[in-house]
Amino acid sequence: MLSEIALPHQKDIVDPRLPCKIQIVGRANDVAKRFEVNLLSQTGEHLLHFNPRFDEHCVVRSSTKDGQWQAEERGGANPFVAGQPFSLDLLVEQGQVVCSVNGFQFCEFAARDDFSQLGAVSVGGDIQLNSLEVSTAEGPASVHEGGDKGPREADEESAQEQPPIVTPAHPEPQPVPAEPTPQQPQPPPAQGPLSVPYQAPLHALLQTNRMRVVGVPRPGAQRFTVNFKTHDGETLFHFNARFDQNCVVRNASVNRQYAPEGEEREGAGCPFKPGVTFALDFLIHGNVIRCFVDGIEFCLFQLRGNLNEVAVLDIHGDLALNQVLIA
Repeated sequence: MLSEIALPHQKDIVDPRLPCKIQIVGRANDVAKRFEVNLLSQTGEHLLHFNPRFDEHCVVRSSTKDGQWQAEERGGANPFVAGQPFSLDLLVEQGQVVCSVNGFQFCEFAARDDFSQLGAVSVGGDIQLNSLEVSTAEGPASVHEGGDKGPREADEESAQEQPPIVTPAHPEPQPVPAEPTPQQPQPPPAQGPLSVPYQAPLHALLQTNRMRVVGVPRPGAQRFTVNFKTHDGETLFHFNARFDQNCVVRNASVNRQYAPEGEEREGAGCPFKPGVTFALDFLIHGNVIRCFVDGIEFCLFQLRGNLNEVAVLDIHGDLALNQVLIA
């Protein structure tokens, strides 16, 4: 299960460099009323108060000056869902903060003070906090909690020009959720049809922190599996879509055995359909794997082993495999 950071929680930021990206991964409580994320100045002022209110169906954005609350901004409905996981990305630039929820841009908050004076991030309220990352465009994560390795960051231009995800009504593969573009050449994608069972080296995942699998479950499909494995045969991540049980089981092996008590089955059933093409994206954030199906975040999985030991991608089961892209 995902680890939880006790709330309220505050993390100091030493020597902030703009633009910087703050990512919060968590889960809203089942009966959540409100939670808040605050960007605090070095003197304790609120540079941004981001306050989702389930009881008012909105997200309030504000700031303080001399300790007094300033004008509120409430445009847009509350994109968070009680009982559901989420990721919140705050791209802090010199003149604004761009706020994205689950890969979709939600709002912009124009600077009312000097964001270069950013000194801390605080989180509180009715959520489970799984990870908090603060990174800059110039290099790797400068602050990271909830894991031992932060994602690579794009340069400023590519981070700002990343298009939002748009999910059409028809079941075509969607764009990869808004994430950094790799800064170095990556291996070309394996194009289909690919033979199943499929195995390939997975070392490049340590540089890209993301992978896409495109395929089609076969008519009458019962199950298919995606495994991240080590050289000695251990499975660091087991993603097992079960049509016969209408669920997706996530697990990891110990001595090459899967313990039933280690299974994670949370999620809205099995999101795959026989005969319908899917795009399955895995994004690595520290020791948390975020899993997206057709552009929609489906689940989170906290790694139980060392991701640096990942060596082999293993895909097998009742599917036609069209593409594997590690980039």
